[in-house]
Parts: sequence; C-alpha cells; structure tokens
Amino acid sequence: MAKEFLSQKGYTFTEYDVTKDRAALDEMVKISGARSVPVITACNEVMVGFDRTRLEQMLSCINQRSEV
Repeated sequence: MAKEFLSQKGYTFTEYDVTKDRAALDEMVKISGARSVPVITACNEVMVGFDRTRLEQMLSCINQRSEV
C-alpha cells in the first residue's frame, strides 16, 4: 500500500528487501525498534506500518522543505 501510494503521488523512494539484506534489516531495527514493515522515514520522523494521514503529513513536511 505504501509503495503504491507514494508512486501515485509521484514520489521517488528507496526500497530495501530486509528479508534478503541483513544490513538493511539491522538498520531498520536500529531506526525503528521494530521488525515489521514498512518503515518509512522522512523529516526526522519514523513511521512503522502504513497510516495514510500520517504519511500525507510527512510528505507535506518534505514539500515545505523543498520550497524554502
């Protein structure tokens, strides 16, 4: 859901397959404290899972930063 949502909005993102990349898994756990996906980071926030409203707020922060 998160990938489709971001793609539909025209955002680029980096996807890591934590089932195949141990270093990515370790980094994800370090950042989020969780072992579940997705983990999305933006504007110094970390979101575990997909919450459309919160993700839209995070994207708004990104948009505001690029306009300044």
